[in-house]
Amino acid sequence: MKKEPVITLDAITVRLRDKVYLQNTSWQINSTESWAVIGPNGAGKTTLAKSLFGGVPVVGGSITHHYGTEDSVPVYASIGYVSPEQQRGIMEREKLQLDSRDFSGNIDEVTTVEDIILGRAYRYEPDSTDYGHRLGDVANRLRIESILGRNILSISSGEMTKTLIARALLKKPHLLILDEPYDGLDHQSRRSLKAMLESLIDDHIQVVLITHRFEEIMSNISHVLLLKNGSVYRSGKRDEILTKEMLDSLYRSENSFPAEADRFSFISDTRNQNSPGRSVKDGKAVEKVLIKMIDTTVRFKDVTVLDKVNWTVRHGDNWMILGPNGAGKTTLLKLVLGENQQAYANEIYLFGRKKGSGESVWDIKKNIGFISSELQVRYPGHLSAFDVVCSGFFDSIGLYRLCSGEQKDMARAWIDTLGIASLADQKFGQLSHGQCQLVLIARAMVKSPVLLMLDEPCDGLDIANRDRLMKLLDIIGKNTDTNLIYVTHHKAEMIPCITHVLSLDRGKIVRITTDPKSI
Repeated sequence: MKKEPVITLDAITVRLRDKVYLQNTSWQINSTESWAVIGPNGAGKTTLAKSLFGGVPVVGGSITHHYGTEDSVPVYASIGYVSPEQQRGIMEREKLQLDSRDFSGNIDEVTTVEDIILGRAYRYEPDSTDYGHRLGDVANRLRIESILGRNILSISSGEMTKTLIARALLKKPHLLILDEPYDGLDHQSRRSLKAMLESLIDDHIQVVLITHRFEEIMSNISHVLLLKNGSVYRSGKRDEILTKEMLDSLYRSENSFPAEADRFSFISDTRNQNSPGRSVKDGKAVEKVLIKMIDTTVRFKDVTVLDKVNWTVRHGDNWMILGPNGAGKTTLLKLVLGENQQAYANEIYLFGRKKGSGESVWDIKKNIGFISSELQVRYPGHLSAFDVVCSGFFDSIGLYRLCSGEQKDMARAWIDTLGIASLADQKFGQLSHGQCQLVLIARAMVKSPVLLMLDEPCDGLDIANRDRLMKLLDIIGKNTDTNLIYVTHHKAEMIPCITHVLSLDRGKIVRITTDPKSI
């Protein structure tokens, strides 16, 4: 088949507020080509993708869409786009909807998955475009028929990704752009999504994939573009670009992890005899039970999310929690955080006190640091990264109190340790997904929590920052009073300090082991 140009970028420059990006960038996507875009966090991958459909202002050069559309349909409308940022937008709008429903008394109204797919959500009038007749085919292809009627607040991040892909596919796009679509998916779901995306390419739907994990690149991706420091580093056929030498060069000197021990002096050797995780008896430290769940069960209508879970976490334990999507991992964390009201209907003890015995949510959260992609979605984008980090002292979504000088110094120390000092004054909403994740890690650690709960903390991080985070978490788990509870779908991302592994499936504990190497 003869190749014809589909989209041409000719020396474009993008402006976001007072900064310019991708200066003099050129790129051409031809028919029959599907691309993977790779690069370090903050390299400009998402900005480049948005330029293809008018999602960012192009102030220099030109973009040409060589395909035609109906007169009433703009060329941008025939490009599908799926990203974590869209999830954030949906969650922010849904929060406003909840407030509106509470005020108006319409508390039984919900926004369903089908509403999102068909474009009926957040509109005064339904979408005039009739996509309903294609919904069944798309839902069947993505295997989401069973969740079409569910509240979007009750679905997993993986299910939300599939929902947004379904919305994009309804338009029968000329080009489908997928920004980190595998985040939040378990191994089987990743394999299933990858196979589905390969079938789309086989059906002549052109795809642009943005990813940080090379194993997620579909087998029929034909070309690869590498970005570094806001510029095209290399581009070409897959086999010519995806070489070890090329990738080592791409990430060389990017966020190299400092080896100097004094860089971590402020977090190392900080075991505190007055920690809520310890008590002192006869001059000796006695390790406390931090979490104890007895026959804990969580149900939503006729669905059992957790089924008679018995679990104990002691001071000095570092846990890894594994399981497929829907196994109950996030629900387990929310019971600890106090974000699931069914915690009070169960026998659960935190830091020696039974939940529901008079403690406030803030009494619990002051001892817990929490990181998740869901938190990133919920966090407002107008704050500076520095203010986001400082909000960790007060466990607030937003910063509403003044920090002391000592607190500001601690925030800067964590920002420096994570290598994100250059981001401190930037707006949280302007950062890449991976950069936001690093900011939230600093936010979680500023108060030196007794428990650090990490729900897929490596989502959105490039290979260099994943390595940086793994090493840092190992230092925290081995040398401080902070105990880790680490949820992941990637067994290969085992942290050396992990002492216990809990495996969940369909709400039940299927295995607990003190030999992490055996999993």
